[in-house]
Amino acid sequence: MERNQAQVIVVSLTSTLAAISIGYLGVQIFGRNTMYTITTAMLGLGTGGAIGKVLVEKRQQRVVPTQLKQR
Repeated sequence: MERNQAQVIVVSLTSTLAAISIGYLGVQIFGRNTMYTITTAMLGLGTGGAIGKVLVEKRQQRVVPTQLKQR
């Protein structure tokens, strides 16, 4: 497994755990509907961040300098 894939997995798992934790706190403090809203928002942010990182890395191309032959 590449390092970038491992980072994406770690970010995704972390955001999922954060969403569950914040959702639990939301239901304890504000109620069930707020829990669903907060959890959905956190999952969306975590997924968006992970997908955005993957897209940025795919767009970065390695540039190999070449020398032009002079005639």
